[in-house]
Amino acid sequence: MLTYLEARDAIRHIAKPFATERVKLSQALNRVLAQPVYADRDYPPFNRAAMDGIAIRFCDWDEGTREFHIQQTIFAGMGVSTSLMKRACYKIMTGAACPNTVDTVIRMEDLAFTERGTVIVRSESISIGQHIARQGEDLAKGELTFTAPRICDVSLIGVLAALGIDDVPVYAMPTVAIITTGNEVIAVDQQPRHFQIRNSNRHLLQALCQQWQLPVQYCQHVSDDPKALSATLNESLKYQLILINGGVSAGDADYVPQILQAMGINILFHKVSIKPGKPLLAASLPSGTMIFALPGNPISCFMTFKLFVEEYLHHCLNFSKERFIKTTLKNLRSKKSALDEFFPVFRSPDNEGHIWKPNHGSGDITATVGCDGIGWHPHHKQVIHADDTIAVLSLQPFFNVT
Repeated sequence: MLTYLEARDAIRHIAKPFATERVKLSQALNRVLAQPVYADRDYPPFNRAAMDGIAIRFCDWDEGTREFHIQQTIFAGMGVSTSLMKRACYKIMTGAACPNTVDTVIRMEDLAFTERGTVIVRSESISIGQHIARQGEDLAKGELTFTAPRICDVSLIGVLAALGIDDVPVYAMPTVAIITTGNEVIAVDQQPRHFQIRNSNRHLLQALCQQWQLPVQYCQHVSDDPKALSATLNESLKYQLILINGGVSAGDADYVPQILQAMGINILFHKVSIKPGKPLLAASLPSGTMIFALPGNPISCFMTFKLFVEEYLHHCLNFSKERFIKTTLKNLRSKKSALDEFFPVFRSPDNEGHIWKPNHGSGDITATVGCDGIGWHPHHKQVIHADDTIAVLSLQPFFNVT
């Protein structure tokens, strides 16, 4: 049986970069940028007025001029071809391009306009270049703007638009098949008998995939019947990422491992020395399709997706940062097992660390509600004392990736 770190490294080793594609900017939100982005021109592309006011030559001020003739008004988006006369100014609006003949802007609050078509400067001192955003001070033409990979969040979308990038190079996310198993599992809209449960994991996995922008194209529930399961698995092989839930443990009706073997599928590992999630299985096909068979208990399903499926996605998207961050566990936690244990953590009341809360095991359907991340209790450490530092995996799939 592999340790957690051995299984994680096996996933990293098998992960290969996803193909890339181009999507319209309007469809790029939360996709992963696949190529670096460079500035197509200087930003700002001209000397830009940063305030409403007047634009002058500083030399006129320096020579004692305090009342300026308003030669022209310049609005944003307007070009000016005439030269500025001596002791004259342009009335200028925020965002407008400053003509080459001016080098200083004086804000409206420091001005008094007259009926003579002039403006008097009331400020006692000004500095050359004030209130002008200089051409290229944000970005120079050809300058690296963003490295890849990077999440196309709302801020990045705005910058891509400013750079004129309407076709965005992103990673093509794999097509997904979700297969849930179990005779006791029924659809969520049905009324269960006392020995049945609703198919919550199907919707959990769909939601987790949605967070990653993964296109779920096949979703099927199958009973604990080897023939039916084999047929469903065969049908799913055309998809690039297959998530199987249940049927992977050591019970009499857990047929998934032997069916995969009978199909000639390369099993990377089956069972990992972790709690919860020990029965996890990972397999791969020569085509590049990846299979994860996740345990059926809700916490086990959730934890193994976060720990292993997301690890796979993380590396296929060329992210390289470690996903776990360090934090303080504010209350004591002990364990009896020699396994790596993973548990929900919650923000402490003082917001300066995390706490953990006891639950009723891997079948507890509410154990992760409201949690902030997944804490890691290493196999070699029996007790985590209050205020010890622990590693925590954020529930946000793209947290701490760039």
